[in-house]
Amino acid sequence: MTTKISNTLALRTCLLLSVLFCVLKVSESVETVSVNGSGTTNPSKCIWHIMSDFMDRSKLPTRLTYRAVGSSTGIDEFVGLLSGNDAYKPLTAFGAGDVPIPTGDYNDVNDNTAADGESNIVHLPFVLGSISFFHNVPNVPDGPLGLNMTACLLAKIFSREIKTWDDPEILQTNSGLQALLPRADYPITVARRVHGSSSTSMITKYLHQECPAEWPETMVGKEITWPEDTAKCEGSGGMTNCIRSTEGGIGYMDSGHGWQENLKEIELVNKDGYLLSSRRAKEFDGIAAASLGNTLPVRADADFGHVDLLNKPGQYTWPIVAISYVYVRKNIKDYITDSKERGLLKLFLKSLYQKEYIDQCGIYGFSTVPATIRDNALAGIDMIDFTGDEEWTFEFDTNKYEGQGDYVISSKRRTYAEFERSLIRDDVDAVGEELLISSGRNDALKADLLALAATEPKFSNRHKSRIDASLIMSSLSICLWGLTLAFFIGKKVLNI
Repeated sequence: MTTKISNTLALRTCLLLSVLFCVLKVSESVETVSVNGSGTTNPSKCIWHIMSDFMDRSKLPTRLTYRAVGSSTGIDEFVGLLSGNDAYKPLTAFGAGDVPIPTGDYNDVNDNTAADGESNIVHLPFVLGSISFFHNVPNVPDGPLGLNMTACLLAKIFSREIKTWDDPEILQTNSGLQALLPRADYPITVARRVHGSSSTSMITKYLHQECPAEWPETMVGKEITWPEDTAKCEGSGGMTNCIRSTEGGIGYMDSGHGWQENLKEIELVNKDGYLLSSRRAKEFDGIAAASLGNTLPVRADADFGHVDLLNKPGQYTWPIVAISYVYVRKNIKDYITDSKERGLLKLFLKSLYQKEYIDQCGIYGFSTVPATIRDNALAGIDMIDFTGDEEWTFEFDTNKYEGQGDYVISSKRRTYAEFERSLIRDDVDAVGEELLISSGRNDALKADLLALAATEPKFSNRHKSRIDASLIMSSLSICLWGLTLAFFIGKKVLNI
């Protein structure tokens, strides 16, 4: 009896070991190829979108991830720990930020990881975005008939020198505001980012450049000491919640995020004295215009620490423009040992300059970089040591036989979920374009009204009725298109 039980146990053990061996062999044969990065929250949706496409279109199992933790954390994780055996070893395959690597960090990494006089860091600028201010003042609309601000007004508001929306200095720029406010002395709540934020760096630098008397240099940086009565908000999502949940609130974030969340934007006076919104600026290529000229270094491995796209000239140029970078080490083989992962990283970097991929980021409010910057960045990718790695490629047009290769990201290979998402994007784009047209009609209407006001016309009741009717029809047009957008999303996403 004992011998029979022992034989049974031995047989079961043998079977279990055989199954385990088979599982391990199968796991080896379907090993996931992964690429991981971290950094700025601003273009995070853009990066996730491209990564999702890669995973949907890959024959082999791939896993691309990006932690949206802010530019400061992204830079710190790219630079690595400053001491110990792993000093200056990056924690990710790439970092990302809306500011360049600070010159001090750039020099430290090179001094500790590169040959004398050489650079080991590549900056790859891939999209341009705008930082803007948004508010939640009841009864005050979005667009050209809403809030208008100068840099000095914003400096006084964010420093808490101005604390109510009916302050005389605000009313001087917004003559009709007082009649819209719920009550006198309506309080302003300032929302600001916590931890290191490129958005904080950009707006504080802008306020100091344009109004140094109200915003001193000691108040410039990714992390500053804010007045105690300001609301702390983490990330772009936290800022959205801070503004939306607080009547009378004001805050800042990347414009695309604010547009998607339907927050009300403040119009700013740009360098040439024109009042406009970041949405209006983008419509006329006023975001990309900030990067024109000799603003960026020609070589991708140079020091970018001096790059500044604030308050550039141009009628439609937005005053607070950020360029988003991906940072990569040139000696990538010292940190990523798998040749398939290095090859996948290389193709991902190239996708940031591939029209079929990067143009999708326009739906999140970003503009692609001009051709000169694109060419310099592609040359920068060639500086990274990818020699001997598995060569991953794209398939856009049908490539018989080769398109079925293991290391091909094929636009012909899709999931049904990705296909459905593309249809929704097309619908949203169409509605968004019509909303921009409606916004343009309102801009023209406001310009006409301001011109009439300048000549001090005498309006009859009939004239006033016509103007009121025009305003109502424009508002109804925007509302109807908003309902159309809601219908599309409800029908295709929520299956209502």
